[in-house]
Amino acid sequence: MSEPIPLFPVARVDPARFAAAQHRLFTGMRLRIGRSGIAHRVAWVPWLDDLTLPSPACHQGWSGLGAAGEITPTDQPVTCRKCLRLGGEPDDPAQHPLFALPG
Repeated sequence: MSEPIPLFPVARVDPARFAAAQHRLFTGMRLRIGRSGIAHRVAWVPWLDDLTLPSPACHQGWSGLGAAGEITPTDQPVTCRKCLRLGGEPDDPAQHPLFALPG
């Protein structure tokens, strides 16, 4: 009996190698989500076993593991207001609020 031909070939990813590659890319850097120009502080979140992956420190939502370019490393300074607040730094005046809150 012959083996079936897969309709969608699956690339096997070694979790340890993937996590190590993410550490090399994001250690000492900040990250951007998608096409956004906002730079987030990097936090390392548990993934599989003792492996960790980079994530925005502010817990900004995004989809994926980063393997398809959903997050990218950047050396620009942190501009996310929540990341700055969590790090004890003053807000970046260049990041404007989306709308004015009633006072």
